[in-house]
Amino acid sequence: MDVLSRAVMCFCLMGWMTLGWSNAAQFTSINMKRNIDKLKVHYKISKDQLFNGNPVFPKDTFEDSERRVLMSVVLDVYLSIFGQMLNQTGDQEMIESLKYVKGKIQDLQKHYFLGRIPELRTHLQNLWAIETSDTTVQGKALSEFITIYEKASKLALKFHLKKDNRRKRRQAQRLKSTHIM
Repeated sequence: MDVLSRAVMCFCLMGWMTLGWSNAAQFTSINMKRNIDKLKVHYKISKDQLFNGNPVFPKDTFEDSERRVLMSVVLDVYLSIFGQMLNQTGDQEMIESLKYVKGKIQDLQKHYFLGRIPELRTHLQNLWAIETSDTTVQGKALSEFITIYEKASKLALKFHLKKDNRRKRRQAQRLKSTHIM
């Protein structure tokens, strides 16, 4: 490969990387990045551990409404992780960085995500803890089933109609744009 081809390939690769990363970092302040970089240096792990194919928070395939709940829980896990890190360090600079990052997460959660996550988590834990083999639970569940099934059906219909309306709007916009041309 000649020098010009390499330069063009390098330029294209840099442009692609910049475009991909610019979207991910557009909300992160310089101060936040600086604090995270300090923490990364202090809590450094090997590349083998970092890139072992098992991310802490795997990618999701959920819809936006589900992502909102999921992201709120992920942020809650980060608060717990940073809280543990705070308890385990005596380094004043790390304490300040951890407090700064925790504060930013708390602000983000308070203003943009579900404020009732602790209640939701407790409710979900109670649901997962239901003793499904208990005959009393089974009898009660049967007596409540029609009500729950009706609520679930209404919710499913609501989501289906919302999705169907979005599809119809997209189709109408496509028809308008083809008739205009």
